[in-house]
Amino acid sequence: MMDPECSRLLPALCAALADPRQPLADDTCLEKLLDWFKTVAEAESSLLLLQENPALVELLSHVLKSQDVSARVLSFSLRLAGMFAAQEDCFLYLQQGELLRGLFGEGGPLCWAAWSVPTVRSGWIQGLRSLAQHTSALHFLVNSGAVDTVLSLQGDPSLFVASAASQLLVHTLALSMQDGATGCSSLWGGMWPACAQKIVGHVEESLQSTVAPQVMQALNILTSTFGRYHRPWTEVLWGQLCPLVARLLERNPIPAAHSLVDLLLSVARCPALSSSHSSLWEAVAQALRCVSPMQAGPLALGMLKLLHCPQALRAQAFGVLLQPLACVVKATGQAPRPSGWLDGAEGSSLTVDALLSSKSACVGILCQTLAQLEELQPLPQRPAPWPQEPLQDAAVTILQLCHSSAAPSSSDGGRFCATLMGCVRVQRAALDFLGTLSQETRSQELEKQVFAVLLEYLGSPDSSPTVLKKAFQTTLRWLLSSPRTPGCPNLSPRPLLFLRELFPVLQKRLCSPGWEVRDSALEFLTQLSRHWGAAAPGP
Repeated sequence: MMDPECSRLLPALCAALADPRQPLADDTCLEKLLDWFKTVAEAESSLLLLQENPALVELLSHVLKSQDVSARVLSFSLRLAGMFAAQEDCFLYLQQGELLRGLFGEGGPLCWAAWSVPTVRSGWIQGLRSLAQHTSALHFLVNSGAVDTVLSLQGDPSLFVASAASQLLVHTLALSMQDGATGCSSLWGGMWPACAQKIVGHVEESLQSTVAPQVMQALNILTSTFGRYHRPWTEVLWGQLCPLVARLLERNPIPAAHSLVDLLLSVARCPALSSSHSSLWEAVAQALRCVSPMQAGPLALGMLKLLHCPQALRAQAFGVLLQPLACVVKATGQAPRPSGWLDGAEGSSLTVDALLSSKSACVGILCQTLAQLEELQPLPQRPAPWPQEPLQDAAVTILQLCHSSAAPSSSDGGRFCATLMGCVRVQRAALDFLGTLSQETRSQELEKQVFAVLLEYLGSPDSSPTVLKKAFQTTLRWLLSSPRTPGCPNLSPRPLLFLRELFPVLQKRLCSPGWEVRDSALEFLTQLSRHWGAAAPGP
């Protein structure tokens, strides 16, 4: 309940807000005031609060009649009205005086000069979002024309306003379905509740648009809907819109491909959809074939993380995920590669073209692929058998290309070498991935190649401090996971030989003039000593 002293001061506060001559320090005081009103309204009836404090209704009425209030006060008032109207009895009370229709209807702030200020449009949407909690509000949204305005605000130049409009549409759609008594059998026949039908109809129209931003708006609504709501009606919604989504994949170029991938991932994760929903898996398979490598990677990883993804689609997704690495290895390889490397991952011309289109594209795709494989590697649902040796080979090859120590056997390989030379981002990503692979079994030949490339990076004056730190970290992981000789606490011969070659390099690094280099070397030596010192047998 509102404190008596606060109630006594409230009329003066409302009068100050309504007076355009009274300056406001900043928006912070209005935000704190809204938070306080919200706390009071949650503790008691909003209707009782307004009846006992008529100054609040007078403030809203003044804002509606006088268009000379500041944009900040107008936005505050819209949000305040929506917050009170969240309780249905208070909503009906405010409706009697046409306050809500005046504030949120077609003849209110939408027609004022202040509407050009993003803060006002944002406050209008936030107010609607607050009051959209009950049946009366749902009818108001449709009858006042507010839904049409919200639909148009998806294309607002303010990204904050556009995003808020999209989220309000998602909430309104769910509220409409919660309020409607229509069963799923009726929904399959297209009998959606009135408000839901308006939104779904708009989405259908937008998905068929030739304007990419309009397509993206529809996809974003659907992505949020399937990600947030897991009711039976969402399966009906997907069944109705899936053909339109599939047709997007037939266009060239595919509009809003990134948003389309987000939608497919959201639908695949939605528990309300049957795991045997063939239309979904067909759309995903088609998308993996059609979208660019940069967009296909997240979709492939998302499918591989799902426990209920069909086996054939998992195989396709893993092949897509491996394609960038396969392209690089194939373009630069001279010696025979580990068996099974290209099984299901043959580099498509689309992937090769994307990798060689520009340095930024090549770096972006390779870094994304390495990070995704690193994320997939420890998961129990990762593909089996896991191509451990081919992946080690790929990581080593990429590190050699970045250090100009590879000998490409093709023109494409030469272009990869020129593109990746000295690229710190790719070096760090490849070293991180190589460190992750240290936990798996390894052949002696590949272990030899790994230690050789690590020694090359640790000893090179061209290695940047950040790359050198990664190289030390990866080296530590490989040494600590190296197999021991049976019946003997010592390392096997290959790591021991590597350590003998490493110590002169380490000594040089400890004397480096750069403090970052010295710190990395000292940290490596400390951790190595701590681990092996603890593991050493007592006297």
